[in-house]
Amino acid sequence: MAKIRKCKLSWEASASENVIGYKLYWAKGNAIDYDSKSLKIGNVTEIALPDDVTFSDGPVMFGITAVDRDGNESDMVTLAEPYRLHVPQAPAGLSLQPSEDFKLTGRPSRREDLQVVSEPRPQANEDEDPLARAIEDENGNAPINVARFDDGEYKQ
Repeated sequence: MAKIRKCKLSWEASASENVIGYKLYWAKGNAIDYDSKSLKIGNVTEIALPDDVTFSDGPVMFGITAVDRDGNESDMVTLAEPYRLHVPQAPAGLSLQPSEDFKLTGRPSRREDLQVVSEPRPQANEDEDPLARAIEDENGNAPINVARFDDGEYKQ
């Protein structure tokens, strides 16, 4: 489902003195009439489109009528042409892969507490810490070397 910007419809007020509000009509496609979906909206001349108006199935036509005290409706004023929503095509091929760069997730209390180990880590065995094993790639190679667990965090 795409995220779309909300739209507002606006119109000029009816010149009739007995108008108590307006009625919004909408229909999918190019045609609209008094049997289309509708909503009484009060005595306003601008409205944000209701959430039930969806644009996913193609163009939508809008119309507005003035309503008097007796419930009579004026002729319907419509948009010059149906509104067509244009949502950009979604991107493709999203993937996540490990990088050669690393970031520290905890701040050591002293710089000397952080020691980088450059020699390769031996193959994992069953007695080894499970988190250290979890950072291996699919071939059993460790992209980083976890030397020890000290002061509540893993040290490289």
